This record gives sequence, C-alpha cells and structure tokens, in this order.
Amino acid sequence: MHASMRTRFFSRCKAILFDFGGTLDSDGEHWLDRFYELYERAGLNVPRDEIKRVFYMADEDCCNDPQVNLLGLRPLMRHHVRLQFAGLNQKNPEKERELAEGFCTKTEGFLRRNLQLLRRLNHAYRLGVVSNFYGNVDVLCREAGLAESLDAILDSTQLGISKPDPEIFRIAVRKLGVSPEEAIFVGDSYERDMMPAKRLGMKTIWLKGPNPRLPEDPEPVDCIISSLPELELAAL
Repeated sequence: MHASMRTRFFSRCKAILFDFGGTLDSDGEHWLDRFYELYERAGLNVPRDEIKRVFYMADEDCCNDPQVNLLGLRPLMRHHVRLQFAGLNQKNPEKERELAEGFCTKTEGFLRRNLQLLRRLNHAYRLGVVSNFYGNVDVLCREAGLAESLDAILDSTQLGISKPDPEIFRIAVRKLGVSPEEAIFVGDSYERDMMPAKRLGMKTIWLKGPNPRLPEDPEPVDCIISSLPELELAAL
C-alpha cells in the first residue's frame, strides 16, 4: 500500500477494525502454522494432521471453558499447549513449556510493535477489534496495552456470534458510531474477515501471511498488505 492511496481509499474512512489472532499478534501467520513450526523446532515427531487435530480440539475446549475468560497470554498458551499434549497422550512438561514460550515470545514482539501503531492511528480514527476468540481477547488487549487505543473489542465467545456472521461486523460499526462504508476491516482470514466485511459495505485490507488460505471462490479485496506498518504509510 502506498501513500498515494490515501485520497481514494481513506478519504471517507472514520474507523478501522482489526482481527486479533494472526493480525495484531503476527503478520498474517495463522496460529496453526505457528504450531507446526514450533513442534518441528522442538524436535517433536508429530504428523501435521495430528497437530491440526489437537490444535482445534484445544481451541474448542478453550471456547467452552469459562475460566479461560480470565487468562492472559502466557497462562492461555500454557493451557492451550497442555490440552494439545493431552490430546496426543504425551507427558512432557519441558516441551510444553518450550512450545508455549516460543509462541508467546514471538507474539509479544508483534504486540509491542502494533501497540505503537495503534496509538498513532487512534489520533485519526476510531479503532476496534473483532475476533473469533476464547472469551478473553479483551484481557489480552488490556495486558498488551492495546485497549487504551481501542473504542470497541468484540469477542465471538462473549457475544455468541462468530465471524463470518455479518451481525458481528454490524455490532462493531454500531459501537464505533460509523456506517460500514466509513469503516475498513483489516484481517488475515479471507473467508472469515474479508468476504463478510466486503459484503457489508466495508473496505477490506487483507493481511496476507506466509501461508495464505483462500476460499474456493474468493471475492476481490480492496487492498493486500504483508505487514501492518504498510497500513500506516497510507492511513496517516
């Protein structure tokens, strides 16, 4: 994205909404892909289909456990990895710690960078997060300092509505006091973020990560970036 886009792309923009996982905590890298790398780096000989199975099993367990609502990043990831290892019938506390630590260290680096980005954007736009999460995305945003720049934080587990349901996007723009046409959505998921936001009338910016996943019939997005700092070049 180039600064020359500002006039035509951001001229009507009053609000920017972000996904959280894969967007604010990395440059478009899906959590599952990060775990593939972490298992391999730890020397754990686990087939990818098994990692995928236990990853989504842990995801579901976290969404259904109200105690997760209170967890910050590090306790959340320790819990998530513990559930994965239980699903694999593995008992290896040292490797559990290694995977959780590796995930969190990388995540915290991105959150620190994007904290500064959100602070600068917040001077010009209303900002929000819309995430399919475990009920504690607000906790993670507060813990990382992001919440001070956010005017709305929507968590699918808390709302009982998940992307790509357009209602969660409607709630978000209402909370920000703007119309869909005055908002931009930035996310890494083409199917859950880009397509429903676009259909609602929002501008869309796809954060295309290293292993992008496209739906069978992708619809056009307005812009593609590979890191959030690219957004700032045009937005400010």
